[in-house]
Amino acid sequence: MLEDAGVPYQLLEAKRLAEVEPALAEVSHKLTGGLRLPNDETGDCQLFTTRLAAMAEQAGVTFRFNTAVDALLHEGDRIAGVKCGDEIIKGDAYVMAFGSYSTAMLKGLVDIPVYPLKGYSLTIPIAQEDGAPVSTILDETYKIAITRFDQRIRVGGMAEIVGFNKALLQPRRETMEMVVRDLFPRGGHVEQATFWTGLRPMTPDGTPVVGRTAYKICGSTPATARLAGPWPAAPGSLSAI
Repeated sequence: MLEDAGVPYQLLEAKRLAEVEPALAEVSHKLTGGLRLPNDETGDCQLFTTRLAAMAEQAGVTFRFNTAVDALLHEGDRIAGVKCGDEIIKGDAYVMAFGSYSTAMLKGLVDIPVYPLKGYSLTIPIAQEDGAPVSTILDETYKIAITRFDQRIRVGGMAEIVGFNKALLQPRRETMEMVVRDLFPRGGHVEQATFWTGLRPMTPDGTPVVGRTAYKICGSTPATARLAGPWPAAPGSLSAI
């Protein structure tokens, strides 16, 4: 499939994994091999969005952070405004980009097949540089990704369909801790990890919901592709709009 799509890849035996990820040398006896995708990259989505917002502000965009949106007001087949508390904000065009919450906000106007997919992450301070990852590793058994963010290790994964329940479940944390300790035993101070959970917007086939509606709303709800999250789909979705 990768060849058909023109995606470069390498199949590596266990002893060669340490050539691209040196810290795996200590645990190579546990590994059979790996699939390397040399063109894949890892990014910091928080850094990306904050810098993108700063660039947008320089271009004249005004952001209204920490503003609750109560409802979309409509008259006939058009949106008349956005109700935010006692204020009604009007515009020439409206884009719905609420992720997992888009379905509820559009209820009664447009039906879209978007639901939340719950995932978890650990952010771990690095303990020993030579024991930490230098790139990104995906444990295919548990579907957990481990990547390097400067002096932190980010561990993320899981996929639960539990509605909007954002409870932090200890068994999920223990699974992620087990995986990172198994692959990078000297890499991080796991006991100091920050545990987090979030909701990825998902559609039945992973395709983003993009397009104009009868109510003259442009929908842009990037859906998650496997466990990657909606970020990779967002720029392309907005370019289509």
